[in-house]
Amino acid sequence: MDSEDDMHDANDAESLDDYYSGDTALGYSDDEGGDYEFMDNDSDDSNDIVASRLQKNYIVLKEADIDQRQGDDIVTVSTVLSISEVAASILLRHYHWSVSNVHEAWFADEVRVRKTVGLVEWPVVQYPNSKETKWCPAPGCEYAIEFVAGTGGYDVACLCSYAFCWNCTEEAHRPVDCGTVAKWILKNSAESENMNWILANSKPCPKCKRPIEKNQGCMHMTCTPPCKFEFCWLCVSAWSDHGERTGGFYACNRYEAAKQEGAYDETERRREMAKNSLERYTHYYERWATNQSSRQKALADLHQMQSVHLEKLSDKQSQPESQLKFIIEAWLQIVECRRVLKWTYAYGYYLPWHEHAKRQFFEYLQGEAEAGLERLHQCAEKDLQNYLNAEAPSNDFNDFRTKLAGLTSVTRNYFENLVRALENGLSDVDSHGGGSSSEASASSKSGGVAGSKGKGGR
Repeated sequence: MDSEDDMHDANDAESLDDYYSGDTALGYSDDEGGDYEFMDNDSDDSNDIVASRLQKNYIVLKEADIDQRQGDDIVTVSTVLSISEVAASILLRHYHWSVSNVHEAWFADEVRVRKTVGLVEWPVVQYPNSKETKWCPAPGCEYAIEFVAGTGGYDVACLCSYAFCWNCTEEAHRPVDCGTVAKWILKNSAESENMNWILANSKPCPKCKRPIEKNQGCMHMTCTPPCKFEFCWLCVSAWSDHGERTGGFYACNRYEAAKQEGAYDETERRREMAKNSLERYTHYYERWATNQSSRQKALADLHQMQSVHLEKLSDKQSQPESQLKFIIEAWLQIVECRRVLKWTYAYGYYLPWHEHAKRQFFEYLQGEAEAGLERLHQCAEKDLQNYLNAEAPSNDFNDFRTKLAGLTSVTRNYFENLVRALENGLSDVDSHGGGSSSEASASSKSGGVAGSKGKGGR
């Protein structure tokens, strides 16, 4: 059960315009004329960002690569220890495909190793090194990933297009950590939320104790068969003791009098706490799920664009497909941003309620991220239709190219800054509830959208 602080509605937080950092601002306006303000990619920071994006700290291994590596290890062990390749493969599997560990154990006590391992044949290719190599968890995928530790985050992307976290093997979940993901997934599947709903929306029958939901305005309740006990919803007493003298069907004088005496204080307090907790969880979960659905739809649209629409657009606009890659890049960015935005709602749910400045700043940044993503999504989805349905090449297609490529670049930079800020725990927000002076100054010049609470995506 969440703490009492977590049971308050997160919608009461006010936007915090002065805390908005210009480094994370969406540098373009709502003007339909297509005048966009781009970030200075010539700066050292931008170069570092681009370089970090291009560097990968993992290698995707095909089954043939795994076969080759394991075959080399088997030959090495077999040669050094003068044993058969079958025996070498058994030893390597037992020691998690670590040649050095095999050698160390063998030369320390060969007899003990032989007794421990035995000579039972096991498939060699099915088990990559559990410490450095893992199978891609996507259903039906035959690739494995070799991870190079210490060079970046844990998010990796397989050739099958599935992205996952190397550390916990759940889907890629930056900017939240693996512990938060585990708690969130458990909460989404736990029975505790069902119990919260029952407590917040029902009362036990005074006779059989089964939970009863009130679905009409009348206070006269009748339990389901075989109980059929009739009682008052408010005071939970037998209905036979009620009538016009107690307030009729829509009120209860007995309840009001008992409430003034404090008879229902604890029960009502628990019910109100459960209701607030449920409403707060529902607020974050619905937006998390909505962005997940939007991401799945974007993936389907991306596939449709690659397999059908790109060739059609090439014919309509007399443009080679190689010149239309900016559209694919935009859709790939939309898919990635939907994933990030989805997990920001799990981040927000577990953000401590007493850290008011961080919560307000977080909600402002989240609202800005969502507004920017909506612009990009609309441009790639709706604006593009005008050119797909055109009968002849459009004169303003190059303007559309500039607009979409610009939105893609700005949105990418904003989301990268957002991810870093959340991973750093919003450290720019000081203990007095304000951002740095440079953030406030940059925010006033950015021309960005006013901060607002995220609406949950498309």
